Formats: sequence, C-alpha cells, structure tokens
Amino acid sequence: MEPLHNDDSHRADARRTGRDAPSLADFVRGTWLPRIRARKASWRLEENTAKNHILPVFGQERLDAIAEADVRRWLAGFERQNCAPATRNRRFHVLKGIFDLAVETGALAAAPTRRIRCPRVAKTRWPSLDRERLSRLLDFLDRSGRREARALALLLLTGARKNEILTARWENLFLEENLLLASRTGTSALRRVWLSPEAAAIFRRIPRQADSPWIFPGRDKTRHVSDVFLFWKEARAVLGLEDLSIRDLRYVFADWQLRSGMALPTLQRCLGITDMRELHARLLCPGAGRGPVPA
Repeated sequence: MEPLHNDDSHRADARRTGRDAPSLADFVRGTWLPRIRARKASWRLEENTAKNHILPVFGQERLDAIAEADVRRWLAGFERQNCAPATRNRRFHVLKGIFDLAVETGALAAAPTRRIRCPRVAKTRWPSLDRERLSRLLDFLDRSGRREARALALLLLTGARKNEILTARWENLFLEENLLLASRTGTSALRRVWLSPEAAAIFRRIPRQADSPWIFPGRDKTRHVSDVFLFWKEARAVLGLEDLSIRDLRYVFADWQLRSGMALPTLQRCLGITDMRELHARLLCPGAGRGPVPA
C-alpha cells in the first residue's frame, strides 16, 4: 500500500484548525479500540484490520491532516492489489468507523470519509454444498463439542436465523413435539421452528446450566452467546469453505430441502419468511448459481 502523501493545501487547512488533533494511531489505541472492545463481539477482526491495513498508512498522521483524496488513494491501492470488493469495503468501513467516532467525541470536525460511498457487492450466487462437503462440515461440527459448533449445526439442520438459535430459551424448547419456539428480532412474537431428529439430538446433548435461561449462555450467564463468527472463520478455513457465510447455512438448508422434494410453500413456512420472490427467482431461474445436484 502506498504511503500517505497529503496535499499541501489540506495541511495548511489542518494547521488553521487551532487545535492539536491526535495522531490516528493514538486515537485508535486510546479511544476507538476501548470503545469497540466494550461494544462489539467482532472487535478482534476490526483491530486486525486497523493494525494491518490502516495504521501502516495513516497511523502517524494527525486526524485532521488526512484528506478525502488520501482515503481514495488508499482504496485505489486495494484495487491494484486485486483485493476482493467485499474485503475492500470491510476495510473501508473500519476506517470510516474510526473517523465517525473521532467526530462524535470531538477530536475531529468532519470525517474525510463522509462523501465516499463504496459500491455494494451483489451476491448472486446461490449457496450450495454437495453431499460430500455437507457431510464433512456436519462431521467437523459434531466432533468439535464447542457450543458455537452446536449452534452452527442447528442453523444447517433447521434453516433458522442465527439470532433465533443464539437467543433460544429452554422454556421454548419442546423436544417431545420436535419444536422450538424462536424469538423474532424486533418483536415479542415467537415462530415455530420444526426440528428434524438430527436437530433434536443436538439439543438433547447440550448441558443445561441451572442458573441460565439460555440454551447457549454467554460468559455472563444472564446473557446469551452474542456471536459465533470467530469459530466459523476458523472452521471454514480448515474445511476450505471460505466463501460460505453464516447466513448461507440457512440457504444450504433450503437448497437441500428442495432437492429432497419439499414444496416451496412448505419451505416458506420452514424458513419463516413472507416474501419468496427473490428465493423463487434464485432457485428456478437459469444461471442462478446453484451447484450440481448430487447423486
């Protein structure tokens, strides 16, 4: 990545602000990092992005001496390195978060990222796993024994949303009926998640902590596990599934239900969604990106 070279005019503007802004590195270590450690489960990923891709370029510069043109040159450097657009966007949003917090705390008057918009990366691929890779993934999760592995296996076997599994309560699990009543984000309503024998067996193997209502309690037993991404990142690296996101697991479930003959209206009820248009188009239109149906 190219080192930072500010325009002389912007440096003059920075000197006219009348205050000594901290360097970006000092702000990151003293303000931004403590903030994200307290508020984000994925803070280590953002810290690594800052350490490896932001501080080497901008770290020694004062916050108010970094111009929009500098940020645009930084982004252009990723394109010359053939960096994936989604990766570039993630790195930009970490930098943007640093500047936004600097503005919020009064360390900076205006963020140089405020007028920069990274184009959205459309995901047109229909996520699919053939029988061999699906079996390897389920076997890996089964052998792990970690609570994150059990949660991910349940996403694969139920088609539930991540939040519906992580916030599951013992009081809403009815194994005799193979049923989980899952919380719906932003509402007090519960929806039915029907359990296959394999999914029910996973729930039966989960030890219950008497002092916690959560099936997947966090370190603080009064709260549930907040995220499973770090474990998923390690697992997919081991299995060679780097392109598969946690959200994709829900659609791998949908893919296999359709392969086994489930009708779309039934699948709609299983997934708990109201609008099937996009899903219908991806499944039935040529070129939607589905993998080959295994024998």
